[in-house]
Amino acid sequence: MPRKFFKRISPDPKKLSQYQSLGWLNGLLHDKKLWGFKRTSVAKGCAIGLFCCMIPIPLQMLLAALMALAWSANIPLSIALVWVTNPITMGPIFYANYKFGSWLLQTPVYELNFEWSAGWLWQQLHYLWKPLYAGSLIGGLILALVAFHSIQVLWSWQVRRNWLRRKR
Repeated sequence: MPRKFFKRISPDPKKLSQYQSLGWLNGLLHDKKLWGFKRTSVAKGCAIGLFCCMIPIPLQMLLAALMALAWSANIPLSIALVWVTNPITMGPIFYANYKFGSWLLQTPVYELNFEWSAGWLWQQLHYLWKPLYAGSLIGGLILALVAFHSIQVLWSWQVRRNWLRRKR
């Protein structure tokens, strides 16, 4: 796996501990599991990041970081993967989540006559929030489980392949 690349682009935990705003995390930031690129830590970080990116909430990166702290996952990777939903991809992903949630809840898909106003958005959320969050949570959980197990399998395969190559 591209361990050297990830190490090069990841922030240094020692430099992060120098920021006063992150001072309350000093005891937690020194855990090597949070910054290391081991198979389980990376798999957990990817799963957390992909789960959080599917949830339509503000501060997704904070949620991903807190979940990574709680489950000893790779923090930089979990935060970086939240950006799968960026301003360009957010609309299609959340619309797919809404359609998936409508299918799960067996509710009709609500047709929108789009307007650019906050009042219109708040009115529409009354109809949209249940299918949107159901689809987002279940879709995010499925995506996280697939990512976690795929990384575990691919990482093990890569290690075995490298071991056999060195053995030859």
